[in-house]
Amino acid sequence: MSITHETIQDDNFLQLHFTDVYAVNQSLPLHWHNHLEILYIVTGAMTAYIHDRSYALTHGDILIVNPRDIHTTHVRDNCRYYLLQIPAAHLALIDNDWKLLHFGEYLPASADNASVNHSLSLILEALFRLDQEQAPGYRLLFLAQIYELLYLLYKQDSTRLSAKSQSKTERDFLRIEQSMQYVKKNYRKQISLEDVAKELSLTPEYFCRIFRKYTGQTFFTYVNQVRLLYFYEDLIHTDESVTYLLGKHGITNYKVFIREFKKAYGTTPHRLRKSTCGNSLRNPES
Repeated sequence: MSITHETIQDDNFLQLHFTDVYAVNQSLPLHWHNHLEILYIVTGAMTAYIHDRSYALTHGDILIVNPRDIHTTHVRDNCRYYLLQIPAAHLALIDNDWKLLHFGEYLPASADNASVNHSLSLILEALFRLDQEQAPGYRLLFLAQIYELLYLLYKQDSTRLSAKSQSKTERDFLRIEQSMQYVKKNYRKQISLEDVAKELSLTPEYFCRIFRKYTGQTFFTYVNQVRLLYFYEDLIHTDESVTYLLGKHGITNYKVFIREFKKAYGTTPHRLRKSTCGNSLRNPES
């Protein structure tokens, strides 16, 4: 499980990733990848955060996450969405300077047949049907739809960044990435701002500013999200006690932890374990 850079398993033939996702009380901490990511909400609702911007997504909405943008998503209750992730090899066909392109992030549901949302929705539904049926030769049609989608985004939903601003963003991004890797290695210990700022050769004040600028949250909010995710994974996959798992993952403030756990998963750790894996843990042969 990667906390920072997400490794995406592309289809070996199509060299991209498309899936129909059913999520229930799902919280993903801050992460990034080199793919262009598109989410189309089929049913339910999702809250997404890209840098310091938040989006409340419902049926028909489309979210576009640009490559290397730090983002997180949160689902309460149930949500079904199509997830399309397109790697750089396809994006490089758009333009020699494709890395300077920035696609608009939020395309709300629209009944207007001329809207970008409507056109993209038709393509994404077509991709879903092609992926489900997988008739002989379907990959040709699938790629044709992908390139139509990219052309549409390029013509109607993109702006070009300056090389100077992109260079500064890249420098700050590398610092944020380094801090996230530091958390991944040390989250079980007590982490201070001074520790991570020293690791980056920055002052704590400057590090706090750029972390919030590029993630939309404080550094310690991220640290707690990482601990929460590892705690959740052990909670549903092991029979270790809740008390033991708190200590194992560096969680010392139980009141704050329980509040954040309920916010993320809608219930307490004990109730979640009982509802999701209690029976299998008690009856391993069933």
